[in-house]
Amino acid sequence: MPAHPWRREPYRILFPIGAALGVFAVLPFVFRGAGGGSLALFHSIAQIQGFLTCFVVGFLFTFVPRRTGTPPPAGWELAAAVVLPVAAVTGAWLDEGMFPYAAWLALVAIVLTFTLRRLRRGSAREAVPAVFVWVPVSLAAGAAGAVLAAAAPPVASGVPLAWTIGRGLLVQGLVAGLVLGVGGFLVPQLTRGEAATEASDPATRRRALAWHLLAALAFFASFPVESLLDYRLGVGLRAAVASAVLLLVARIHRPPTVRGLHRWLVWLGAWLVPLGFWMGAMVPRLRGAALHVLFVGGFAQLALAVATHVALSHGGREDRLVASPRSLRVMAALLAAAFGGRILAGIDRSHVASWLSVAGMAFTGAVTAWAVLVVPALRLSAPARARERPSREP
Repeated sequence: MPAHPWRREPYRILFPIGAALGVFAVLPFVFRGAGGGSLALFHSIAQIQGFLTCFVVGFLFTFVPRRTGTPPPAGWELAAAVVLPVAAVTGAWLDEGMFPYAAWLALVAIVLTFTLRRLRRGSAREAVPAVFVWVPVSLAAGAAGAVLAAAAPPVASGVPLAWTIGRGLLVQGLVAGLVLGVGGFLVPQLTRGEAATEASDPATRRRALAWHLLAALAFFASFPVESLLDYRLGVGLRAAVASAVLLLVARIHRPPTVRGLHRWLVWLGAWLVPLGFWMGAMVPRLRGAALHVLFVGGFAQLALAVATHVALSHGGREDRLVASPRSLRVMAALLAAAFGGRILAGIDRSHVASWLSVAGMAFTGAVTAWAVLVVPALRLSAPARARERPSREP
């Protein structure tokens, strides 16, 4: 029997939930600190374990089965993907201690198992590029980070090292690693219409897999290096690895050649990921601003731009992909304002609350503009219900 449309295209429900959680994450800053629990902790959990997690899972649950010709997520897997991020964010709002991490870890276990089972199929090994190995490795590293952050014992002298390392793996490493794994083949396809170049020779493919595994090991090892040895050395190592993958594999030094504003946003977001790391390594006193180059300019912009492509291409709105709709231009401008406001909050400390409020309002407006453009294409139409043939489109 054919799978239900929600299971074949789970992004239709997960993208809107992620967008709503992203807005919820910044509302305390809009209202100048009103909110539940620890504000900084709630914000990071809502952004990473809510907003970005929903976009990542929506993409993986849609892309992996199509690319590998394997079954879509089961009904219970999709239900877990809908419920658990909301539960994690709600638990953080209520200051429920370890509960947000436990809920999110349960989802990561489901997504990691889902992905590995499909990648182990014989046909999938050739269908998925070697750079995609970053995806399961990043999910595992993020899970390890969540365990360390949740289980780190309290100490009277300050923040425990295990918490610092775990927090880095979860907040920075997880999404950055996913960007490298997915961006390695998706950025050339979206921005220049280039198919991923993958060696057909098994020996060459094994070497590529080994290269990416070593790069991922160095990337995630940078977090204990940062905490135990030297901050600049650890962040510089991350910057070097991210730059190497995105330049050598995604070839981001080549600008977009396909029409469509969202393609330029993907390209710019891919550049801002390594640039955020380099900024932190070279100017440690601006590490807070550097993190938001990474988060707002890199992660959030990539999530919204890629989601725009997925929703419009699958929703029969391909004509809008080669244009620059007003709502997309508004989204890009407001993301830039959120990006600038958050950086200024790290520089102009005397007006930090005002700049955070500006950044929060701008981000809320950007997500609203994205929704105006994308939500009509997310509704299940008659053609979407009838669509059964597999596709390799992202």
